[in-house]
Amino acid sequence: MMLVFYPPLWMKLLDEAKARIQLHIATEEPFLRLETAVDGQCSEIIIELVVKYQEDSSELEAGFYPQHKRSMARMLFNDMQTFQSEIKKLAAWIVPIEYNLSAPKSATTEHERLEAVKQKATAFLEGAKFLRGECDSLGRASNFAHSALWNICLAVYYSNSVKSLCQYVEFQHFVPYKALALVAAIVHSIRSTYEWHGFSKAESLNVGELEDSCQRLLVLMDTVALDTYHGPKLTAMLEDWAQTGMTGFVVKDPILVKQGDWEVILD
Repeated sequence: MMLVFYPPLWMKLLDEAKARIQLHIATEEPFLRLETAVDGQCSEIIIELVVKYQEDSSELEAGFYPQHKRSMARMLFNDMQTFQSEIKKLAAWIVPIEYNLSAPKSATTEHERLEAVKQKATAFLEGAKFLRGECDSLGRASNFAHSALWNICLAVYYSNSVKSLCQYVEFQHFVPYKALALVAAIVHSIRSTYEWHGFSKAESLNVGELEDSCQRLLVLMDTVALDTYHGPKLTAMLEDWAQTGMTGFVVKDPILVKQGDWEVILD
């Protein structure tokens, strides 16, 4: 059922509900299950807002909630999927630019061009190099600091839309770990497509793979957070990202923490 079906005040409530479910996805559970979410988190958000509107003496049009409560909850679940797809759409545009996924002029045939791009993508995926930005002034690694992640996080979470997550306190001082992990997992998915095909493909998100990537990324973030040098550095970076978003864009041996091709450098 389309949002325009509902009376004006219900449309306003449901827009707020969509922002709330996006907040939940970005900070609590990135991957809700249809069989539990519709009658669970999605319905709970709508009920909380109905109560809030009633307490604020807002007169919601009578009869709509009992009759349409399940379709409203299903709308929120669908919006969750749309939200993740919108992140992927934006990332698909940013990733080839930020990682320079283009073939050199020396590649003259289609096969050479595709192989060159595949090799570039593979190089960034090895050791999760796609996560790292430039080394700091001490020459030490900058984990989760790649400019692609910065650009996508700001564009997704700090937009000027009515559903922008910067309206919530959770994003006003710090980019949450899970929000960054979701973006990084989607970037990894897109880079993997380039590794396999040498070009971007309009494929649906593989939720199972994304969930696995998110879990691995959160383990790496926890590892970084516990490090006496890199932990405060990551915190300061995510605080700086939030500050930028809120203003409208205006020596020991390295410790290697690795899970296959996933790793961070604590140098």
